[in-house]
Amino acid sequence: MEYRLKINNSHKHFISFSVKINVTELSSITLQLPSWRPGRYELGDFAKNIKSFKVFNLQREGLCFKKLTKDSWQIENIEKEDFILIEYDYFANILNAGSTLLNENQLYLNPVNCFIYNPNSPNDSCVIYLDVPSTYKTVTSLSLNEDGSYVADCFDELADSPIISSETVQQKTLKVSNVNFHFCFQGEIQPKWEKMFIDFEKFISYQIKCFGSFPFNDYYFLFQITPHSAYHGVEHHESTVILLGPSYDVFGKLYNELLGVSSHELYHVWNIKAIRPEEMFPYNFSKENYTELGYVAEGVTTYMGDRMLFESGVFSKAQYFNELIKLLKRHYHNDGRKNYSVAASSFDTWLDGYVAGVPSRKVSIYVEGALIAFICDARIRKATNNKKSLHDVMQEMYSKDQKVSSYNKEKYKTILEEISGVSFEDVFKNLIYGNADFTPYLELAMEELGWSMNQIKPTFSSHNYGLKVSNSNGFSKVIGVLDGGAADLSGIVLDDVIHSVNGFRLINNFENWLNYFAKDKIVISLERDGELRRLTLEKPTNNIYYDYEIK
Repeated sequence: MEYRLKINNSHKHFISFSVKINVTELSSITLQLPSWRPGRYELGDFAKNIKSFKVFNLQREGLCFKKLTKDSWQIENIEKEDFILIEYDYFANILNAGSTLLNENQLYLNPVNCFIYNPNSPNDSCVIYLDVPSTYKTVTSLSLNEDGSYVADCFDELADSPIISSETVQQKTLKVSNVNFHFCFQGEIQPKWEKMFIDFEKFISYQIKCFGSFPFNDYYFLFQITPHSAYHGVEHHESTVILLGPSYDVFGKLYNELLGVSSHELYHVWNIKAIRPEEMFPYNFSKENYTELGYVAEGVTTYMGDRMLFESGVFSKAQYFNELIKLLKRHYHNDGRKNYSVAASSFDTWLDGYVAGVPSRKVSIYVEGALIAFICDARIRKATNNKKSLHDVMQEMYSKDQKVSSYNKEKYKTILEEISGVSFEDVFKNLIYGNADFTPYLELAMEELGWSMNQIKPTFSSHNYGLKVSNSNGFSKVIGVLDGGAADLSGIVLDDVIHSVNGFRLINNFENWLNYFAKDKIVISLERDGELRRLTLEKPTNNIYYDYEIK
């Protein structure tokens, strides 16, 4: 497959593709555009961005084709052709860590969004030519040929190799454990290279030590920095794209987030890229790849991303506890934990895994999986007198080279038990595939590590009523209602907009009025479906949005 990309009128966001395909000895061929991208387990519908799809022979004679599905095309009657050309324009106007963007400042490609391929020949090599201004610098993990083209051994490698081409990209390299780590920043940013390299070297070298080796000679941290608030990361075999902003806070208020997401995405080099659920081995880009193992793929990674920062000395104990507390709050503040297991929620990421969805329906594979990983890690350490840990489990699953190893539930459970010498049957039955209360497991895990967790009084007055709001235009919109809490018993529901408390109009001060009238009868006026209503707020019950502390 030979891909040629051209950009004209970049402000219009259209990338022109010309794809040359060898069809010798074929009478027909089916071409596919990926339906989803690894790292986000939901259908992406990328084909909606394609216009002017055309097929030619090398003499520029049009060939007939038909669309088979929303993102696949069949070209027939090509017996006389050695090569065919596919041409189309791809609309690229979204910037996130997994998107494709063309504007006046850069060409940013996630090939899995926009490159068609032959699903019957996934191992064919791919050559990519970029027609970009001569002043642009291109950064990518793909190999560079002498003629200026880039090459991937197969479509899997191409799909997993983002590209940034720009005049303004900043790049420096840090060698750690004989691996070249390339740090590439696109966007308005003044990197604090020395500070960053000190911290990154600590957790990078520690992660490599925990796995015993790194599968590549080079790795790229591709940072997309925005002037507005943003936070997103996507893992790849030999690189990661991390979106963060605003620019002025990246090395200030957001520095811990920069470290956290970078550690998380680096850990994915092993966990999900080199160690993968068997349902995703290999990836099938044409449809959903269902798996119940998100509690390992994302849960263990979420836990280890922060744990690595703590154990390597980048995070203090207080900083690490702060991250654990965030997980505890997200767990206990979600009534979905009483209704749907993390395994079932993993399967359903393809259905509603990245939106709020129906109230109290599901849980997060990131949050629940991380807490389960914490529980497993503590149990292993206790059983082995700290001679073994979850690090040993993950290292055992790693093939120690560039080969991808797969696993299923039984294999993961077996390795946990072999490393620790104790049973994990209860964890799988009660926490992973059940809806048991995490509290006794978490308290025991904390105790085994010499720590303790406690519920404490909420910071926000609304949380005492099992209520969460966000302020907008002075009013407060309901974004969370805890089952059995005072707000729930009062008849408040999601998306209600609260206008006043005891007759006093809100001006982004709902919490202040709740606190002021805490000992009095509270009547609130709210808007629902275009109608105004008055409700009396019940007194707080035991079902409140607690805060948590770890000591």
